[in-house]
Amino acid sequence: MNNTYMTVETTNLTGSVCFSMQSEEDTQNGAIVGKGDLISNEDSIYAALPDYTGGMYLVANPAWNYDDTRLVNQNEENYINKKNIPFRTYRLEKDMKFKIGNVETELEIGDFVEYKDGAYAKAAGESPLKVVNAEETGFPFFVGSYGVKVTGDTANEYGYALNTRVKKYTIQVV
Repeated sequence: MNNTYMTVETTNLTGSVCFSMQSEEDTQNGAIVGKGDLISNEDSIYAALPDYTGGMYLVANPAWNYDDTRLVNQNEENYINKKNIPFRTYRLEKDMKFKIGNVETELEIGDFVEYKDGAYAKAAGESPLKVVNAEETGFPFFVGSYGVKVTGDTANEYGYALNTRVKKYTIQVV
């Protein structure tokens, strides 16, 4: 991973209602938040809350960096929703699925998860979020002697390479 920003895919959120929210702290795409009251002097922007027991909302704002001088600035893993600026969320309901990537915790199919303290973690028991698929995307690509040995490549199968592999997890609301 180049950084710690999560990525999110919303292709299985058919019928979800979108809300505009904002937070008093930077918020990653893929975060789960609760919906608070309307922001002062606004008619459609709600406060994003860390407590989502009253309803879950997936943060999934289009990742776009207005500094387009470098192509990598548009990579989703380089994007975060800045504090006090509105962002898009999707109301999550039973049977909806979404996909997250660039997650620090190693998850497995069947794990119940929760979003707390800015990251996904395995839940102590059952929770409303369950991992239903895990896949690895990307690949290490050869760059000569300027790359690095790929982590876990004890047989040096890849030589010196840039590792662009990332695990993505499909999470379903149960």
